[in-house]
Amino acid sequence: MDNSNFDIVVIGSGVIGHSIAFRLKQDAPQLKIAVLGDPVNSLQASRAAAGMLAPFCECDRADRFFKFCRESLDKFPEFLKELVSVSEVSVHFSFEGSLMPSSSYQETWEERKVFFASEDIPHEIWSIEKVRQKAPYLSKDCGEVMWVGEGQVNNRQMHDALMQASKNLGIRVLEANVSGFTRKGSAIASAVTDSGHIYGEQFVLASGSWSSQLARVLEVSIPLKPIKGQMCRVQLDDQFMNYTLHGKMTYIAPWREGNGFVIGSTMEDRGFDPSIENEVIDRLIANAAEILPSLKTAPLIESWTGLRPAAEDLMPIMGKSGRYDNLFYSSGHFRNGILLTPNQADYMSGIIRDTLDDETPEFSPSRYNL
Repeated sequence: MDNSNFDIVVIGSGVIGHSIAFRLKQDAPQLKIAVLGDPVNSLQASRAAAGMLAPFCECDRADRFFKFCRESLDKFPEFLKELVSVSEVSVHFSFEGSLMPSSSYQETWEERKVFFASEDIPHEIWSIEKVRQKAPYLSKDCGEVMWVGEGQVNNRQMHDALMQASKNLGIRVLEANVSGFTRKGSAIASAVTDSGHIYGEQFVLASGSWSSQLARVLEVSIPLKPIKGQMCRVQLDDQFMNYTLHGKMTYIAPWREGNGFVIGSTMEDRGFDPSIENEVIDRLIANAAEILPSLKTAPLIESWTGLRPAAEDLMPIMGKSGRYDNLFYSSGHFRNGILLTPNQADYMSGIIRDTLDDETPEFSPSRYNL
């Protein structure tokens, strides 16, 4: 392995790590950048997600996090255009929108209407008659439905494109497990991997749920834990639904292009447990079939488990370390890692290059004394 010194070493090979490297290299082509990480770990977050770009259905108050998510959604079309151009890897992306059946939101339905109107969120209320015209395969029990202007991306294709873009841009991608660090005073000198030392001027910890384990080596305690999500994908023709569906205890995301529908997801605090339980998958499908009955008989393609990195306050941890002179964090994106990818890449590039004018205190590592 080439042990030469890099300007920036990004630890984490998921969409967060690769997007930071991608944006840094686009913003400052002279930078010598390496991305480190076991690609298998990215299967537990980046490739385990459903690819929903849902800042509105997922949020219920207009705080700074909501605004950051909304900004990221707005950036997606241009971000993907740039990514596909550099990587030459196609990425399916849709802005067909999301549907929220009133039957799944009975207790908060009127509040959602008020919130969407007050925040000028693109949405429409579909009567039962209009639902029959626009989404005839929905259950008749759904009642009136709210269409919301959100997006959908095939996150596996996006991860493929980011990895290829890194290689095309001359970013060094090293499939190496990081097990520790060497330090020099208040700075990190190198990352220790199973293939040797990787030296850098600056380091970015973007390892999702594994960030807290690596931080312990640096005697830093990140209040971050994995939240397990079991989910599955079933075979159903594209014609059954163009929209992402949000229901009670479930969501249904069309991957289009003959790739079926993703159904998810549980929220389990069970550490790094990767097990898949058949009865849980059956229950997910049953819940989803209450909204889209055709799912009852749809063949199961695959089931899997994802591990979402959740900080104690459920906010992302993004910014410069207060403990180490050359360390930065981007982790804790919880349920919104795919959605946040474009905006967090811009945000982190600005912080690392010291060009960002307005950092967000709610995201700062300083709130945890990191």
